[in-house]
Amino acid sequence: MSVASAETPATILVVDDNLQNREVAEGHLVGAGYAVLQAESGAAALVSLEARRPDLVLLDVLMPGMDGFQTCRRIRALPEIGDTPVLFLTALGDLETHKAAMDSGADDFLTKPLNRTELLIRVRSLLRIKQLSDELRRNYEVIRSQRNELLAAQRQKEELTTLIVHDLKNPLSSILSNVQYVLGRNAPVPDERDALEDVMRASQSMVRLVMNLLDVSRSEDGALVPLVTDFDLPVLLGEVCSEMGRRIEDKEQHLALAVTPGVGTLRGDRDLVRRLFENLIDNAYKYGPRRATISIDLTPATMDDGAEPAVEIRVRDEGEGIPTAYRQLIFEKYGRFDRPGAHDARTSHGLGLVFCRRAVTVHGGAIWIDDGPTRGGCFCVRLPVARLPLSDAAGTRAPASTPGRGGIAIG
Repeated sequence: MSVASAETPATILVVDDNLQNREVAEGHLVGAGYAVLQAESGAAALVSLEARRPDLVLLDVLMPGMDGFQTCRRIRALPEIGDTPVLFLTALGDLETHKAAMDSGADDFLTKPLNRTELLIRVRSLLRIKQLSDELRRNYEVIRSQRNELLAAQRQKEELTTLIVHDLKNPLSSILSNVQYVLGRNAPVPDERDALEDVMRASQSMVRLVMNLLDVSRSEDGALVPLVTDFDLPVLLGEVCSEMGRRIEDKEQHLALAVTPGVGTLRGDRDLVRRLFENLIDNAYKYGPRRATISIDLTPATMDDGAEPAVEIRVRDEGEGIPTAYRQLIFEKYGRFDRPGAHDARTSHGLGLVFCRRAVTVHGGAIWIDDGPTRGGCFCVRLPVARLPLSDAAGTRAPASTPGRGGIAIG
């Protein structure tokens, strides 16, 4: 039973072994509009509490048998009703008695003889606190229930996404293999070849999207584990540029890969690194103008401590660039920004850049955005050369670091 409304008066249990004291308290309370129950002992009070939960207990300290302190401790131990406010009534005014009252679980105390005004003020205050506490508890239960429903809905959505992604992989692989077979079997007429190459590019984009969805989901569950090997990074980027160069021909763009001497073997997940740069090049392709150059520069570097060898890869486009205020947002799930009036505004809801950040994370590196030397944006990735062990690298993460260019540190 909660604190009563204006239509139903609050119920107060008065516990005192002295009948006259109980009657005096009841008279004050009934006159103020409260309903009153009486109990002549601590044991009787506990029975009354079990039968009908009051909104407040007025409890005498000095009673034969079970005194007020023992009774209060028993009340606090009761399930469901242990939080009922208890106001002690005592003829003892010493500090030791007051301390014992507080230690037993009392909410407040009054000294006898009772003063009507003081009694009603304390009663009203405790009932108001009780009412607010009950409302807070109800609101908490509602919020917890809603949160549980949202979490359940989110889990169902993620499970559905995982199932869809898994089921899309096989038909997409079939489409790609059949298109490659047709393109390689005979020399189609130009129109047919163009159509087949469009199908190939679209299918490859869909495969990349499917894998991004799958790996972003895995990383959120802590299950994105790199398969670590040593591989030649310039050779890998050459393969990526060769493949992606054909994909971007429809906008007459071209790729320019520049490798500084001294860059060679990188220890990491070759497939994740490959898809990382496929996504960055695809991003530059989408938002760069026609007949533009996408530049990829590969140079030796060090991590922020200045001691650990690293490589830095910069992918530059000639688009409109990304405002500083949005350079962290676009690495977040569903992050986007709108550029009013721009035809090629970066408004995609895709997960390509989210995947890039997660892929860099598991390698203990950093990813951020710089301004291009003339125009456009420059995505920068710094990866340690040999931080990961040549084994299961689950849980291997670098401490957070900042690349010093106003970007995002991953680690």
